[in-house]
Amino acid sequence: MKAFTMDCRHTKLKGTVFGIHDWLNYLQDQAAKYRRLVEQADDPFVKAELLALASVCDEIADNIEDHLTGGEDAAPRSPSSRLS
Repeated sequence: MKAFTMDCRHTKLKGTVFGIHDWLNYLQDQAAKYRRLVEQADDPFVKAELLALASVCDEIADNIEDHLTGGEDAAPRSPSSRLS
């Protein structure tokens, strides 16, 4: 069984290449979907679980956005990349 790893630039899954922006959009869409499902659910436990899933998707999407915009959680740059 092959291990699944996510490259910061792109990931290949079943022949399809996903860029980091695709993952960001996917996670944001999933969070919205889970929130819509909360509105339809009657069971308080199910509502709590769906909200937790939405929260996790939002947190990961926020981390990706921070990385893309150079936020404090971005990967450090090498010394040569600061030269201009």
